[in-house]
Amino acid sequence: SEREEILKEILKSKQHFNVDELYIKLKRKGSKVSKASIYRTIPLLIEAGYVQEVYRQNAKSYYEVTLDKIPHIHFICIKCKKVIEIIDDQLVELIQKHAKKENYSPLTYHLEIFGICSECRKGV
Repeated sequence: SEREEILKEILKSKQHFNVDELYIKLKRKGSKVSKASIYRTIPLLIEAGYVQEVYRQNAKSYYEVTLDKIPHIHFICIKCKKVIEIIDDQLVELIQKHAKKENYSPLTYHLEIFGICSECRKGV
């Protein structure tokens, strides 16, 4: 089915992606999946816990696979939109400690920090 084809391609993804990029990848492989099908499938995959929206850039949503993904931080440059992923065990432990203290069971989370990357700062 189209949804299975979309899911298989998404699960291969090692980077953040948007609908246009996913559509192009599928088309290059000879798929007949429409962009509308991708737009309809993404919310279902989010609800099922396979992907999450991680940020928006130029009115496009970017997603990442969340299945078996370690919680992490995104540093997002407000100038060039570069995204750097950071995995910090101490931060994960801190979040878990506070969740336990509040008797809270987090299902998933992501932290976005907006700023200016080193390359863009050099040009400032």
